[in-house]
Amino acid sequence: MGSRLNEFLSKLITLSYSRYRFFTFLGVLILLRILPFSLIEKTHSFSICSILLGKYCYSVGITRGVASLLRGEFQRAIEFNPLSFLVTLVLVLFISHDFFKGFIKYKKQ
Repeated sequence: MGSRLNEFLSKLITLSYSRYRFFTFLGVLILLRILPFSLIEKTHSFSICSILLGKYCYSVGITRGVASLLRGEFQRAIEFNPLSFLVTLVLVLFISHDFFKGFIKYKKQ
């Protein structure tokens, strides 16, 4: 029982189960879209890399950038972090892949 639980938790943590990854990534995008941007913008910049190393981290501003992209504010997204375009694209690709993989698996049943 313990080894099965450990296996499940390790797969959940690494998001190797595509159905968990699908709902996790889709949930993140929906949450970033429906939360008021003023709430997202007022939050303190929390970057573990910057805190631990005391240097600028390239991930700072990606969450705000993705939230801006989801609202169609492209210039604002670039100002927060240009990498937010890449992160949004990767999230959408993972969601699409997992959706169609699940759809094909469902159709075969």
